This record gives sequence, structure tokens and C-alpha cells, in this order.
Amino acid sequence: MDENDSRFKVAASRRMLFREGCDSTVGGHVSARAEGGDAFWISPFEYFDETTPDRIVKLGMDLQPVEGDWEPSPAAAFHAALYQGRPDIGSVIHTHGKHSSVFSTTGRKVGMYNVASVLFWEEQALHADDGTKPPVYGPDLVAALGDKSVILLKNHGAIIVGDTLENATIKAMVLETACYHHMEAEKIGGTEFPEAEVVRGKQAYLKYYLPNMWKANFRRLRRSDPDLFEWLEHPERAAPTTAAVRSTAGTR
Repeated sequence: MDENDSRFKVAASRRMLFREGCDSTVGGHVSARAEGGDAFWISPFEYFDETTPDRIVKLGMDLQPVEGDWEPSPAAAFHAALYQGRPDIGSVIHTHGKHSSVFSTTGRKVGMYNVASVLFWEEQALHADDGTKPPVYGPDLVAALGDKSVILLKNHGAIIVGDTLENATIKAMVLETACYHHMEAEKIGGTEFPEAEVVRGKQAYLKYYLPNMWKANFRRLRRSDPDLFEWLEHPERAAPTTAAVRSTAGTR
């Protein structure tokens, strides 16, 4: 196993998210489209900071197990729906972060109050469950997301998608900060960036900020989470296992 293995990157993503305040206790999940595009790797029920590569399971788009022996969240269904509805998506992240969850109660989009919030300019969609369907119902989320990269789920949290797991991870971290800055700025009558600056800043943040933030957090993770990096030193621990996860077909 090396650091480019999808199982390792999903585990690394979850630990980064935890350390930046995006923890969701045992809820929330991180997934990455598998090579070939007809399956995806996804995390099970557990705290974000305890995830190791052996706990990541591979599911087909029909939610049938392909590899791994841990039970994935039943909400894997909406991950599959998003991957199928948007071929450009390489990763889906769902969090119940403290600030994004609180902000989601407003039913509003995140304003441009922070320099990094420009990443979400014209990238946000809103969704509220009406109680007639299962929460985070895949077809509704695909329709709500459209060509955007973020869905704010009212009174729930957020879903962030990206072309790569690395980009989706950093966007999820930044969203939490952007929600915090929005709420704090409104308390003191703060105002948003002018549109011209937002447009200029977004391009710069996409080009420079996203890749460098992943690299920086990866370096920090080497120091803070040595147990994760043991998997790079002992690849035999991550040999493929016989599919033994319970089917999640028909669940939300």
C-alpha cells in the first residue's frame, strides 16, 4: 500500500476533517470513486479520527459489496446516486460539522465573508427534506446539486463533492470555516467581498490553495497520526479481503 491507495486517502481525509472540526461522531462519511468508475470506496460507522485503510469498503453502484469486511453506512445510496448522476465527481463527503450544521438551519447560502469562502461562489445548492422520503434521498440530491459542488442540508449538515478526494476534503474543511465567519461577521454588521474580488480570488484559490492545503495537512498528519502511516510501512496488512459486508440495497 502507498499513499495514493484510495483506502489510505479516504482514511487520511477523515482524520484531516476531524482535526479541522468537521467531525460527525460516527455519522458522516467520505467516499472516493474507484478506478474504472463503476464502484466506490466508502467509510463505515466510526469516529473520523479512528479510521484506518482496512475499514474502507468497496461497493458497486448497485450497493453490492465488492471488497472489504466492514459495514458501510446505509447512506451509501446517495453517494452512488451522485456518482452516477455526475461522471465528473471523484469524491463525495458528508459532514455534520458544528458550524455548517448550525448555519444550515438558516436555509441560506454561505456568504463571501472570508477570503477562502470564494471557493463557494456560485457553487452552492440548498436542500430540505419534507418528511415524505428517506433523508438524503439520492435522486433528490442529484437534482438539487445540479452542476454545483456543495449542498447545504437544512438542519442537517453538508455534502461536498469534488473532482478528486483531495479537493473535496479541503473544500469541506473550508466550508466549516466559511460558515463560522459568516455567522460571526453578521453579528457585528460585517459585509461581504465585492463580486469582482470574489471572482478573482476564486480562480487563485482553485489553482494554488486547494493543492497546497492538501499537501500541508498531509504533512501535519504524519506527525499527529503515526498509526495511520504504519499502513505504508506494512503493506501486507492491507491485502484485499473477501467481500463480507452486508448489502445496503434499498436503504437510504
